[in-house]
Amino acid sequence: MVSLGRGADNADIDVVRLAYRRMLGSDPRWWVPTLVELGGGIWRVPDLAGTTQRFDLHATPVWRADFARTYVEGGIGLYLLSHTINNDATHMSTSFEFGSHLGAGLRIGERRDIRVGIALQHLSNGGIKEPNSGVNFLLVSASFPL
Repeated sequence: MVSLGRGADNADIDVVRLAYRRMLGSDPRWWVPTLVELGGGIWRVPDLAGTTQRFDLHATPVWRADFARTYVEGGIGLYLLSHTINNDATHMSTSFEFGSHLGAGLRIGERRDIRVGIALQHLSNGGIKEPNSGVNFLLVSASFPL
């Protein structure tokens, strides 16, 4: 999966992520995730010291419902950033962050196994340390089978 994201709410942050998504065994119970996402990203972050790069590694269980030509999904996972963030709009005082997202998209291709979607994502440390403004992203993604 490839995702491109832009910070919302005056957060001038861009992110590019690559991820591998693995389907989990089917389970009819709603609380069991349908897949797990493992990945990493490169961020462009304005910082008080100047524009810098950050990197992330993440693991996210995802709940997805597939329909004929569409899907909806949500996930809550763990993110590890290479550095904290401190600028005029965003203050993330820990490298350990929680990430949640809600998204929807289209299933395309002959077998409908290619997905193109959009999602809203929030990252924050969950109050572990202050300041904790977190960051919201608007993500556009494309995924395809390997």
